[in-house]
Amino acid sequence: MYVPKVFRQNDVGEIHRFIENHPLATLVVERGGILQAAHIPVYRHDNGTEQGVLRGHFARANPIWQAAEHTGNRWLAIFHNSGCYISPNWYPSKHREHKAVPTWNYQAVHVGGTMRLIEEPQEVLGILASLSAIHESAQPKPWQLEDAPADYIDAMSKAVVCFEMEIETIEAAYKLSQNKHEEDRTGIIDGLQQTGGKAEGCMAEKVASFSQT
Repeated sequence: MYVPKVFRQNDVGEIHRFIENHPLATLVVERGGILQAAHIPVYRHDNGTEQGVLRGHFARANPIWQAAEHTGNRWLAIFHNSGCYISPNWYPSKHREHKAVPTWNYQAVHVGGTMRLIEEPQEVLGILASLSAIHESAQPKPWQLEDAPADYIDAMSKAVVCFEMEIETIEAAYKLSQNKHEEDRTGIIDGLQQTGGKAEGCMAEKVASFSQT
């Protein structure tokens, strides 16, 4: 991923938080000379290594998992937010100099590594239970595997292929108008807030936060 120095994020803790808050990853691998991709919710597991691993599962009917059977195949997991359009009309400098063009602000994390498949039944159930616990945590009464009949969970677990992806490389781009002068960042914040969308409001907060660092 091309990341200009001004937009590069190197804070490992912040990157891990971003992955946690944006768990739907796009997993990409080359198989048979063809790029394949799948959109999979994953979570980062601390296994004692520097970066940890990503865990999740594919539908067994999705042939992409077969690429993990070939040792050494490298995978790319992409995490990102929706980003926001930035209008040049929001820059005070544009109205004086007219030297501005449209752009997008966004945050993205690319994780590269190798993958192993997990078939041992208890490990599979552990991954499924962890995924459920993470995403059910905000529910008044969180759903858990034990809420469904054991034979049903057994059948469903056989319909998926769990995996663990070793995190070997991480690149993170936080394009949040750090390259703009303070008056233009203020204009961007105002423009985003006036747009009124939830994503725009969140982006305004992020631009404001990075304006202060």
